[in-house]
Amino acid sequence: MKKILLTAVAALAIVGCTQNEEIENVGQKAKIDVTTAVKGTTRAAVTNNDNFTAFTVSGYTVEVSAIAGSGVGTAYMNKDYTGGRGSWTTTGDVYWPLDENMEFFAYPTTLKDGFQAPENGYPTLTYAIGAVGAQTDLVVAHKSVASVPTGGKLELTFKHILTRINFSYEPVDPAYTYTVSNITINGVEGGTATYTFGTNEGGWSAGSEEAVDYSYPISSTPVKGSDNNVYALDTSDGSLMLLPQSVASKTISVTYKTEKDGHIYFNNTKTVTLGTSAKWEIGKNIRYTLTLPVGAEKVTVDTNVEDINETPESGSAK
Repeated sequence: MKKILLTAVAALAIVGCTQNEEIENVGQKAKIDVTTAVKGTTRAAVTNNDNFTAFTVSGYTVEVSAIAGSGVGTAYMNKDYTGGRGSWTTTGDVYWPLDENMEFFAYPTTLKDGFQAPENGYPTLTYAIGAVGAQTDLVVAHKSVASVPTGGKLELTFKHILTRINFSYEPVDPAYTYTVSNITINGVEGGTATYTFGTNEGGWSAGSEEAVDYSYPISSTPVKGSDNNVYALDTSDGSLMLLPQSVASKTISVTYKTEKDGHIYFNNTKTVTLGTSAKWEIGKNIRYTLTLPVGAEKVTVDTNVEDINETPESGSAK
């Protein structure tokens, strides 16, 4: 059976770029460029061209219809890629099998020991949510290939699979000075959890810790919006990156102080309860805006949800 040479030379595009190089010596053994793109951006230990320096690709020869009952089987390839954008390298060569469906799964090499291919269903990836201040973004890729691509090129698109959380506040009375000192999300799932790859976005199991409190890193210099009275509390690379899950009826505690003309009017903690349908979804960017009263009135909350996994713009990855 004729085979096409698969030498893994990757060009990584984190900021929305892809690479399309001409394949030399057409008609001879075709060298494959493993091209990659990461959708969108995040701000908690952001995955970018400077810090995404290694990933692993596991490939299997399996029909998609057989995965649910028989799993993906024995790995056809497990290749580690190191380097950086435009200069990815690996060891050894792999060849495309002709007329066979292949399933490719890519993930950070640091999580290689957590990648498993069970007897039934899609592969899984074990991941631990880090402590606040040490949380990182997480991207993976899944590609189904029914036949050898033109030029032997495998293109992988990495997507974000956690939920990004940020906070802002809006003062009820801007004439007062507000100082927010703590925001805590109470009793959500955390710890170590398992992500299962799938035909679409995949899904997460529950974390190993069912009730975890996460305190949000608050900026000491909140930034006021240019067209509203809302102050963003983000710090550099300080978003929370947490497990997608239902957060129905979970609570958020906010500690703040209000002052005016040398007098303190409030200096305590208030709690707001999320709705009964509240949910953190895979790859979503959620910003909670807390409306803070001057004194003892009730705190209200509003949300803005964006998709982290935006389609990157085309361009050169070099």
